[in-house]
Amino acid sequence: MAIIRQDHTRWRLFLLVTFLLTGLLAFAGTAAAATYTVQPGDTLYLIGQRFGISAWELQKDNNLDSTWIYPGQTLWVPDQGSSTYVVQPGDTLFLIGQRYGLSASQLMAANGLSSDVIYPGQTLRLPGGSPAPTASRGTSPGYNSSDLDLLAHLVYGEARGEPYAGQVAVAAVAINRTRDGRFPTTIKGVIYDVDAFTSVSDGQFYLDPDATAYKAAREALRGYDPSGGALYFWNPAEVPAGSWVWTRTIITTIGNHVFAR
Repeated sequence: MAIIRQDHTRWRLFLLVTFLLTGLLAFAGTAAAATYTVQPGDTLYLIGQRFGISAWELQKDNNLDSTWIYPGQTLWVPDQGSSTYVVQPGDTLFLIGQRYGLSASQLMAANGLSSDVIYPGQTLRLPGGSPAPTASRGTSPGYNSSDLDLLAHLVYGEARGEPYAGQVAVAAVAINRTRDGRFPTTIKGVIYDVDAFTSVSDGQFYLDPDATAYKAAREALRGYDPSGGALYFWNPAEVPAGSWVWTRTIITTIGNHVFAR
């Protein structure tokens, strides 16, 4: 009987320890993220600003088909301590790894990938905390304050008065071009490429950007791309029907701008 009681006591102790460990693990899992209940007047952008993430990340992490949300809706807010990257057209695990000081195998392991196949718009988690490249003034790793300033000038010169998503999309087009072999590899090179942007040619690029232009540029640098990977944009009302740009594949329209590959 003493042996039976001892085994029973050990079994109860085992169950208690298991219960406590399960609770601690559950707490650790939920502590890495939070939930937010949408309030009247909220938008994904405003909520993202509150938590320090992009509207794109919120949309992706909550499996939303659009940016439409409603009061009372519960949104999952990802852990702000872990870094993520939104895959852009032309990206490979090797190139992303080179930018952040990681190997392709590390990225595969961190994201549970069985192959190196990735697609534009996919969100990848970056292991190891802070990425290797140095960034400043809130830009993404791999970019600097000069890139931010140049993009803000471009956004203000080309898209002031446009919807916010359209301003981010204009900045994203410049970033997308740096990843396409047909264009210069730097933001500065892309912007000052001959006849690349009307605002540079007519001088509007040199106007002082407002706060919204800087926000749009910063969000594009963090990976938000409402253009869907576009390399071109134009205002249909200002471009003749016979222009070569109409031969490009149109992806989306935001405000007064058409975005295309």
